[in-house]
Amino acid sequence: MTDHEPSSFNDLSGSPDETPTQVESKPLFSRAGGAAEGTVVAETPASDGPPPSATPPVVGPMTMNSRWRWAVVGLATVLVVGLLGAVFVLAGPKTGAPSTVARYAPSNTAGYLELRQDLPGDQHNLLAQLMSHFPGFADQAAFDQKIDETFQSLSERSDGAVSWQDDIKPWFGGDIGLFSSTLNPRPGTPPSMTFAFTVKNGQKAALEGWLTPLVGAGWQQVTYEGQTLWSGQFPGSATRVSLTWSDEALVLSARIEDLEAALDARADRAPGLADDQYFLQQLAALHADRLGTFYFDGRALAQEMRDQMGVLPGLDTTDAMLDAIAIRVLGEVRAESDHLAFTMRTERAANSNAPPLPANRSTDLAELAPHDALFYAEVRDVGQNISFYIEQTLLPLASAGSAPFDLSAIQQMLGVPPQDFFDFIVDASVSYSGFAGAPDFGLVATVDDNAIATARVNKIVSLLHAAMQFGGGVTFDQEQHGAASLTVITVNGGFEGAPETSVAISVTGGRLLIGTHDFVIGVLDRTRDQSLAARPEYQAALTAGGAANAGVVFVDIAAAISAYETLVPADMRVDYDLNQGPFLAPLSHLAMITTTEAGQQVNHVFLYVK
Repeated sequence: MTDHEPSSFNDLSGSPDETPTQVESKPLFSRAGGAAEGTVVAETPASDGPPPSATPPVVGPMTMNSRWRWAVVGLATVLVVGLLGAVFVLAGPKTGAPSTVARYAPSNTAGYLELRQDLPGDQHNLLAQLMSHFPGFADQAAFDQKIDETFQSLSERSDGAVSWQDDIKPWFGGDIGLFSSTLNPRPGTPPSMTFAFTVKNGQKAALEGWLTPLVGAGWQQVTYEGQTLWSGQFPGSATRVSLTWSDEALVLSARIEDLEAALDARADRAPGLADDQYFLQQLAALHADRLGTFYFDGRALAQEMRDQMGVLPGLDTTDAMLDAIAIRVLGEVRAESDHLAFTMRTERAANSNAPPLPANRSTDLAELAPHDALFYAEVRDVGQNISFYIEQTLLPLASAGSAPFDLSAIQQMLGVPPQDFFDFIVDASVSYSGFAGAPDFGLVATVDDNAIATARVNKIVSLLHAAMQFGGGVTFDQEQHGAASLTVITVNGGFEGAPETSVAISVTGGRLLIGTHDFVIGVLDRTRDQSLAARPEYQAALTAGGAANAGVVFVDIAAAISAYETLVPADMRVDYDLNQGPFLAPLSHLAMITTTEAGQQVNHVFLYVK
């Protein structure tokens, strides 16, 4: 049986099995269209000669040249038709093959999660290599045994009601699907949640041997489209569920209507997620072998929020916040030998009220970040995005209400419209290093006009200076460091018991620098070999996700864990060293590389081990 053929669910109501000679009057699974039910379409055999009414062909003389001419024309026709067909095939969007469990998800699925316990393709060996870094998994040859022990341990937490080894493993095919039609059920309505578990080929009897005693007394059964559905409560559970099974899958749902919808989708009686072109096209961009797949469709949720919120005073509810929810995301998780890789492909609706996606490009901003950065993030088109949100959010708020705010005074003070004030900023990065007692952090941004940037930064400093004239223990100083001029703003114990804090600001060499004094001096003095960009792990993440990108995030997890361990209280140290530290110790760093691809945002997240 292939994934394209629906399974035959047995009628468990007690009817005798049909013999092979019986002919069904109605197929169990059908698709709309085609011949009518019960109709036999016979092929008309081709005869050796033309039909009686056909006009006899006229045969004329044909020279060798005419034969070659027609042969060339025929060959050319075949080549042209073949070339056009290839163009259409290659130019058309490619689609991926949905799994068996995905074929049960209805078309209105809002959330979908698929897990592959069978570890397809290269995932078994790669996951074994990855897990060998963690306690208990060092022996890769014993990986399968360790997996079984882990699942058995989890099953034993159910008070012995279920055993992985005895009840589940004999029939389980390794693929689990979990999907829901709504993420925001109405009050009093059970949550929409349906599970589909694949069944090993030929192991339906093992599944029935486990389930049949459980769906006995107190369970109700109904027939739906020739299939028996059971509804009731498992021993020791207060939750009512509905389920059915076949030689292909066990399907279980919190609501019987969701179970029916899943069966309709699998039988092609209704469209399903596996028929959705967006889902299929994005699936084709993922790896064929992966540990899991996840899907989110927030369009219905955003519409529900619009209906519940109504029109807020001074705001159109079709704003960026709701547009950020009304998206579709398809992603995967995959094991590599030294990291877990998560990929998320996010749709941007054509009418989205959000700033345009940035173009992919590479920068040298990481060469200015400290080598020991605990956290680093890099974003694109900062000024453009600030302008967008001021224009779309703040300005409508200011002009709303019975007494709209007069923006002309702000524009006169700034010298330009508020939404244009930061348009000189292009790309920006922020980084944090050091420990809680003496952190270094700040921002480095590229600017498209050094003179405009200097003038507008000076305007902000002048406004701050004027505001501080009314008191507050804040001083403003000018400092020269090489060719760069710095404005140093020092807060002398602004908070009770707080130490003196200095912030430096400078515009130099096409860059805006803002941060702690040591941070800014470090940026001005740093060479590439002393920067984050020189770290091999940072470059490896760029290579995996794309050196030309729309954004970067880097977190040094190992350094953060080391810093945390210095803060663990003495009375918790033994527990930490025994139960937490050994499992955190293998973690190295996390990186996220964001790219823009064909109008979509693609996030590549890598969690590395040492």
